[in-house]
Amino acid sequence: MIVAALIAFCATAVLPLILGRVPVGHGMRANIAAAAATPVLLGVVALLALAADPATGRLEVFVHVLTVVTAVTGGTLLVRGALLLGGIEPWQLDSPPPAPGGADNAPPDPTPLRGGRVIGYLERIAVVAALGLRWPEAIAIVLAVKGLGRYPELRESGAAEQFIIGTLASVLWAAAVAGTGYLLLL
Repeated sequence: MIVAALIAFCATAVLPLILGRVPVGHGMRANIAAAAATPVLLGVVALLALAADPATGRLEVFVHVLTVVTAVTGGTLLVRGALLLGGIEPWQLDSPPPAPGGADNAPPDPTPLRGGRVIGYLERIAVVAALGLRWPEAIAIVLAVKGLGRYPELRESGAAEQFIIGTLASVLWAAAVAGTGYLLLL
């Protein structure tokens, strides 16, 4: 049963990479369906983990690595879906940056929160690490540092909503993945 759970966990890590290729502007329903598929598969992993023997030895190390990878890969898709549900158009987030040199015909910067994708990756790694080390208080530290770092940008139009929705979706996903990884080790 542990093998089936690990295969499903691997699929949970890879599925967002495949579904993330759905063009964001292609349609809200397609993107929300893609975002919903990953947590459903994570639920299947959790159910399989409850029926499986614990991962030990090399499999234990594999579970730890896979937990981090799954948190990172799935988070972007979940954040995109949450932003869509919140009325924020994430296709603006994937737009190319303005042309260098400040050309007059260059599109304006589409989002006030630049670098959010990489910050999200790091945030999810930190959440999984904090929960894996049984130090959940570290999540508060990560969120405080993120909030203080973003504080000047949060005054721009739509930035606060984007920040709150994206952060909550990202942290909830990372916590769910960490919990599922924990179930595989019980």
